[in-house]
Amino acid sequence: MLTFQRLRDRGLRKVPLAVSALADDRMHDRRAHVALTVATATMPNRHLRVVHIVTRSHRRGAEVVALELAVALDALGHDNEVYAVAQAADGQAIDELPVLVDSSRLGPLTYLRSCVRVRRLLTHDPADLVLAHGGWAAIVVAFAAPRPTVRVWQRILGFPMERWGMLRRRAWRIVARRFDGVVALTPEMMVELRQLGYEGPVWLIANARNPERFAAIDRAGAAAALRAEIGVDADVPLLGFVGHLVDQKQPELAVEVLDGVRREGIDAHLVIAGDGPRRRAVERRVHELGLTGSVTLLGHRADPELIFGGADLAMITSRTEGIPGVAIEAQMAGCPVVSFPVGAIGDVVQDGVTGIILERPDVSLMAKQVAGVLDDPELLQRMSSAASAVGAVFTTASTASRYAATFAEVMAQVGDDRRGSRPDV
Repeated sequence: MLTFQRLRDRGLRKVPLAVSALADDRMHDRRAHVALTVATATMPNRHLRVVHIVTRSHRRGAEVVALELAVALDALGHDNEVYAVAQAADGQAIDELPVLVDSSRLGPLTYLRSCVRVRRLLTHDPADLVLAHGGWAAIVVAFAAPRPTVRVWQRILGFPMERWGMLRRRAWRIVARRFDGVVALTPEMMVELRQLGYEGPVWLIANARNPERFAAIDRAGAAAALRAEIGVDADVPLLGFVGHLVDQKQPELAVEVLDGVRREGIDAHLVIAGDGPRRRAVERRVHELGLTGSVTLLGHRADPELIFGGADLAMITSRTEGIPGVAIEAQMAGCPVVSFPVGAIGDVVQDGVTGIILERPDVSLMAKQVAGVLDDPELLQRMSSAASAVGAVFTTASTASRYAATFAEVMAQVGDDRRGSRPDV
């Protein structure tokens, strides 16, 4: 039998206490066309135990958000633990995200086993609230977190509801209704929840990152270091793509954009930081377009600040996003972003000011826009300066305060009769 103590013995431990001292409580202006429930409650002087569940044990977007949010909430006086449902796709795991199931496969058996482990964990050491980061984690939390634990779901990506049949809609409706509250990154996600029939509270809270290592980057130094590492001269424009190489991100399109930029007469180089199942497709596209000497695949990197700090422009070619974390990271490092019009990218990137948002997802159009910015050094510098200021708005410290207020609100709505009583501190 897998007890909580055995989970601890296998390395399931809390994230360390540390947090950025940089806090910016400004929030971008939302022109949402739906009624929003605003988390305005003041957090009481109360110690909360919050358990975060993510899907995989790797440092990708949702997992980074969970880890940084847990650290920031710890700094506010709460007790946070973060667990992953399964290993990374390559079978690896990181110490900060102990796994509930020693498997890299996501399927019915993995979810069933992780549900058992979550229930045992929370039965042995009850939490005030469990926060599921993303849809797959939500499946586990919806059926595993015992009452009176409060369940909150942080939605990350939109639903492709136009492609869903009735059975899938019903399944996700059941999942959604088992949550006491939902955090959505965009107004569109809020609308989707209502279309599913979810009637509980929904809060709009933007994506965020800890700005310390990005804002502190010396762009000139980063550029020199990155170019020395990949063997690219200082006068060659450098394009950056950072992300998990999966279907959603469409990384091979970044290679096609580079090909278009070079056809525009700009001898640019593309550096790709990330790994995943689409790596072979990327390598194949590089070979097909004859760009072997103009593309560097770095694999997964733990220092995205060096890539963004050293690149002239960052590109986002995703099929779908919520609020892309890489757009926040890039701008924090002063790197302008050129992106397909996905998700709420317009809330992060100011079109024509900190980067460019295309009218449509078009490789040729992106290549022309990228070439135009690279061909105008003064515009590139203005965008870089403006990007740093915008990126500083989306800080984990300010977001943590919003989450704390949200937790207070949902727990007040649920009531003391639905949760265990914990002493004030």
